[in-house]
Amino acid sequence: MRIVKINLSKSEFWIASILMLWNFFSKLPYITTRDLSWDEPFSAFYSQFSIPQIVTEMFKGNNPPFYEIFLHLYTALFGLSETALRMPSLLFSCATVGLLFYTGSRIKGKWVGIFVSFLFIYNNLQFFYSLAARMYALFSMLVAACIYLSVLCYQQPDRRKNFYALLIVNVVLCYTHYFSGIVILAQVVAWLFAFKNKIFFKSIFLVLVANMLLVLPLLFVFYNRAQSYTSTYNFIPPTPEIWKNVIMNLINGMDVYELGYSFLSLGFIVFVLMSAYRRKLEFKNIYYYVLLFLLFAMPLSLTWYFGNTFPLFIDRYYLYATVPMFLFFAMAVSTFFRPVGALLVPIFFLYILNTYHKSFNRLDNNYLLREWQGAALSAKEQQQAHANSIILLSPLWADLGFSYYYDRILFYSPETYNIALESRKVYRIWSSDSLIKILKHHAPLPIIYYADETAAIDSTHDGNFRLLQRVGYVKDETLFFPACTNVISLHYKDTSSAK
Repeated sequence: MRIVKINLSKSEFWIASILMLWNFFSKLPYITTRDLSWDEPFSAFYSQFSIPQIVTEMFKGNNPPFYEIFLHLYTALFGLSETALRMPSLLFSCATVGLLFYTGSRIKGKWVGIFVSFLFIYNNLQFFYSLAARMYALFSMLVAACIYLSVLCYQQPDRRKNFYALLIVNVVLCYTHYFSGIVILAQVVAWLFAFKNKIFFKSIFLVLVANMLLVLPLLFVFYNRAQSYTSTYNFIPPTPEIWKNVIMNLINGMDVYELGYSFLSLGFIVFVLMSAYRRKLEFKNIYYYVLLFLLFAMPLSLTWYFGNTFPLFIDRYYLYATVPMFLFFAMAVSTFFRPVGALLVPIFFLYILNTYHKSFNRLDNNYLLREWQGAALSAKEQQQAHANSIILLSPLWADLGFSYYYDRILFYSPETYNIALESRKVYRIWSSDSLIKILKHHAPLPIIYYADETAAIDSTHDGNFRLLQRVGYVKDETLFFPACTNVISLHYKDTSSAK
């Protein structure tokens, strides 16, 4: 079988370097624009445990432990500031740009490499999570490395070190996020289409078997977590509209969606006509296309099918699908339009990139607001203004974002975290029973109620707030922070004599 090889020169190295620097400096100014929020404090907090404790704690949750272990080693050197915590993600995104360029160049040439790199750089979701202290940028980089190494292995099946590298990347991928199972499954299916490349076919089989053996402990953990998680939900059938919304979410919006749909449709017609004329298909290396297609089609299909039911299928979990999707799209456009003329391909690319760039929204309003810090500091000021007051955190997982800005020293002793919180008269509300227990010990002290963004203070949805009212607490002042929390000061009013 004839394998197409494209030898990369020094010019490719310099182009890749320029693209990575472009990505770095276009995102760096925004690295401290927003507060450490959502799940970021979770990673920062648990990275402070010892490595054995991190493994134990992570296996109790929804994520494997590799990223927190990495962060444990990293923060020991660079600390827990917002910039320090987010810098690895920014660097991971830069590495992803370089890997995308090299992959596109090795398969189809420099134009495809440049095009797919800019699709990544100017992707709204990737921009957001390139500046988040979570594992998502790392996971995207590992998927890009997996694709690049798969291409190298396919083109150079005699070089064993590429297969060893692919095995290492696959294993790290699995210990970074559970959605890695979809990536490995895509490799298995694509492997079936590479049987003519006998050396590659045999070597990849050994890689996949070794991969399975090395992640067996993770499979048992995932199985137990999935069982307990899925049993609490009733399946809600999807609608066709969800599919479009999922894809639009990944490619910057409706105008890009319509543009891509039109180009792919037109390109497919040209491809079919030219193939019929030549009476042969142009997909000499169908392995690439199958692998890339499955890597984005499978997670998007699962998201479409289960997204209404399970909150696991949300944008950040299938974010990595942008990497193979951009590569597939660039390769498809390049292949489909090649019969039209070499000059037409870069023109199409430039037109698509122009529309794509116009749809680029660097940060939405929620990103730009530094409200988590403001809410925590406001609660602290309220506590200092009201003698002997206590702070109640609801729900309990709001505590990490709160304590990061309330007093970062709390992060440095995770083993005594709850004791340290209570020493500052800050209490997490686990349930209505836990709230009643807290009130028994502290009523009639003034209360600063730090409520999660889902709690509608003026409605009946916040049961804890209503419970406080029923036992005699009266609202003094409410400070609204729409992107994250509301901070309410309350005092106790004894109404027993009136009754």
